[in-house]
Amino acid sequence: MDGTKPLAGLRIVDFSRLLPGPFGTWRLAQLGAEVLKVEDVRGGDPMRLFGPPYDAVNRGKQSVALDLREETGRRQALALIRAADVCIESYRPGVMKAMGLDEPSVRPLNPRLIYCSVTGYGQEGPWADLAGHDINYLSVTGVTAVTGVAVGDEEHLAVPGITVADYAGGVAVVEAVLAALWRRERTGQGAYLDVAMQDMLLSFQAVNGALARAGVPTGPEKQELNGGVVCYHLYRAKDGWVSLGALEQKFWDRFCQGVGRPQWRDKSRSPACSENPVYREMVELFRSRPRDEWATLGEQWDCCLMPVLTVPEVVERFSDHPAFRPGKGPALGEHTWPWVREALASAD
Repeated sequence: MDGTKPLAGLRIVDFSRLLPGPFGTWRLAQLGAEVLKVEDVRGGDPMRLFGPPYDAVNRGKQSVALDLREETGRRQALALIRAADVCIESYRPGVMKAMGLDEPSVRPLNPRLIYCSVTGYGQEGPWADLAGHDINYLSVTGVTAVTGVAVGDEEHLAVPGITVADYAGGVAVVEAVLAALWRRERTGQGAYLDVAMQDMLLSFQAVNGALARAGVPTGPEKQELNGGVVCYHLYRAKDGWVSLGALEQKFWDRFCQGVGRPQWRDKSRSPACSENPVYREMVELFRSRPRDEWATLGEQWDCCLMPVLTVPEVVERFSDHPAFRPGKGPALGEHTWPWVREALASAD
């Protein structure tokens, strides 16, 4: 345990699986928390089937394998929760209750406990019991509706290359847990946290929501930040891609000066479509040089022009970032008995 980290000494019992909850507890582990990952003895977290992705969000945790279908396993889980600061689970509503491990059941054992449930749609409401995945959460919160471009009269929506809702859910877990811990520090009271990925994504829509309430169209055909205008767009270079984000006039002016096209200065908001002659000229221009030459020009003119790096390039460039440090997740049940023995002894 690294005593210099802010959450050193904090113990988390983590029943969550797959990505949202484990990403959140991995972030908390990065801050120094001790995370006991409770897994089913029958294969553990399904994320293990994917290999490296499992390692990516479970490094630094300890695996405790229990059979929660049996009374002995549930008793062991209760003992772990009794000694924890935080308990996190990501089952559908009602599953933990059926096992006697829901918040009302464990609260008498640990009044100071921060208990966090992570789901797609929350514990209540018309969708609470529905299964869902990232694409569904993005869709019902309107994110999908503004992710894409309009070509002529047709909208072309897009699925992001990362599971945005899952990571947003993990960040929401960290945010909620830290807030509850601060409240407990002042009041001594535990808390129940109902974290829904839907809620976090709705908060991401604050600006678009304000526009919609004001009667401003928000579909792909009206978006500037989806690549619909020439000053904010992805362009194919001779050997890769570049991103131009010259939204402010000063950056666009610098770009026009850097590429020797002063005649474009009043065209920054013109549409990025083939009918626009400025767009056609820009497409041709960007294809004339290699990506890294454009990156150098972007640095020279400070005009928000950057290369689109591939994932291997990102890993190489940012190899010291915690996300890319090598490491393996714990083996299934690797730390079961030391923790179970300690927990049961404390409970007795």
